[in-house]
Amino acid sequence: MEFRKSKITFLLLIIAACISIYFWIAVKSGDPLGFDQYISNFVTGIFTDFSYPFFKLMDWLGSKLGVGIISLVCIFWLWVKKGNYLAMIVLAFAVVFGNELNRWLKNIAGRPRPDLEHMVTVKSLSFPSGHAMMGMILYLMIAYFIMIDLESKAVKWLTGVLLVLWILLMGISRVVMQVHYPSDVTAGFAMGFIWVFIWITIYEMLSTKKKYRHF
Repeated sequence: MEFRKSKITFLLLIIAACISIYFWIAVKSGDPLGFDQYISNFVTGIFTDFSYPFFKLMDWLGSKLGVGIISLVCIFWLWVKKGNYLAMIVLAFAVVFGNELNRWLKNIAGRPRPDLEHMVTVKSLSFPSGHAMMGMILYLMIAYFIMIDLESKAVKWLTGVLLVLWILLMGISRVVMQVHYPSDVTAGFAMGFIWVFIWITIYEMLSTKKKYRHF
């Protein structure tokens, strides 16, 4: 079944759009969000000092350097193992233009970072989270390109769950490191999903004509 025609995908797309619009309006209003305070207290209460080394690693994996290296590895894999040039191009464009979109959205939203002690160095604005958005884009697309060749539904589900957990941890790392509000992360996930949907739709429409296999 094609990703873009899945009922689950359509439902998630609607949810992502609603979340994106809601938090965009809420952030532009300038009022503090109770959601941020509640989730921040909950997350930082669970993940204390002992978790910082792990989340600093997650921070690096979601940085421009980390995303760049992992993207190149994935593109190399698509080339050597699959010979899927269309997938290589789509992944590269999704990541590169996704990064530019995130920067553009940050500048328009203009939301400052949380006024807390940052555990890692940050230079850009806060909304939406680049790590959450780029993590969703990169790793969800990697999951998609892995899953299109899997025959077992159980293995597909396992792959999907593991990748979702990985993406979630990347987003949580931004709250634990005190460099993002939870609303930044949530909106980053939502906007990243919409971006992935657009690029996978492009891939599936083009690959249909070229008789590529589908998820």
